[in-house]
Amino acid sequence: MLAHRGLLYGSEEEFLAGTVPFIRDGLERGDPIRIATTDRNAGWLRAALGVDARQVAFWDSSQRCRHPVRALAALHGVVHKMGASGQRLRIIREPWWTACTAQERKEWARHESIVNTALAFANAALVCTYDTCIVNPDVLDNVGRTHPELVVDGGSRPSPTYADPAVFNAECNRSPLPELPPPTLWLRFHELDQLAALRAFVTSHATQTGAATQHVEQFVQAVDEVTTNAIQHGGGGVLQIWADRQTMTCEVSDTGGGLGDPLAGHLPPGRRAVRGRGLWIARHFSDLIELHSDPAGTTVRLHLTPPSDGRRAA
Repeated sequence: MLAHRGLLYGSEEEFLAGTVPFIRDGLERGDPIRIATTDRNAGWLRAALGVDARQVAFWDSSQRCRHPVRALAALHGVVHKMGASGQRLRIIREPWWTACTAQERKEWARHESIVNTALAFANAALVCTYDTCIVNPDVLDNVGRTHPELVVDGGSRPSPTYADPAVFNAECNRSPLPELPPPTLWLRFHELDQLAALRAFVTSHATQTGAATQHVEQFVQAVDEVTTNAIQHGGGGVLQIWADRQTMTCEVSDTGGGLGDPLAGHLPPGRRAVRGRGLWIARHFSDLIELHSDPAGTTVRLHLTPPSDGRRAA
């Protein structure tokens, strides 16, 4: 069974007090240990562990934890691959909070909550660390709500504010999206045979951002998946576009009955699943997705933000 713990720290001493006992216990049991944290924190751990640090695999959190949905997929793959061998995997990770916008922080909070469902039966233990000196207060407020356990004084205790992932994500879905200026363009759609024209329309504007061809193709597929859902489940809707030479935002809204499953598009679909892949694919192929859903309809806002060096965040 999964153990998912949150650790708040404000100093080197607090970080080591919450992580070193976890690591040493794992080493004594022969558990594989993976650490995805900052260079600074990795240095602290190497010094504290001494020669034992050689038995631990260190990852760069800036490369492995930049995109919440892709990070969940990678985590899901690693945990289940290791679980097939009968070993209990231990992971210490530092989610990517640096320079995050409020919208990105909200999606990372969703990620932390969904981990509890996606990996509920995994033979793994996760400790997610949060530097209170740099992380925004709204993030810290959600640590207890998204982690069933908290690390306190080197030990773990149940979080008194923990919320079921379905409840937490339903709250996120109902929260309003930030206001935007009038769109650059907008189109109304209601038939599947309009999708080819919509794809061409989005492609022409996405290309102008300077994004790599593969990046543009994936973003267009993401928009296509969402508009298809809007037609099939919402009777059609409206596509709005905000675009400039560096970024692009597409918003797809419908007037259907809203999402029945608050976790839709977050959990990896089964290999034989016929339905439920659209929003999952869209979340992977967009740099950020924001979503609002209630009985009056659903709005999905997809962002294309090409990195300056041409690479995509992992």
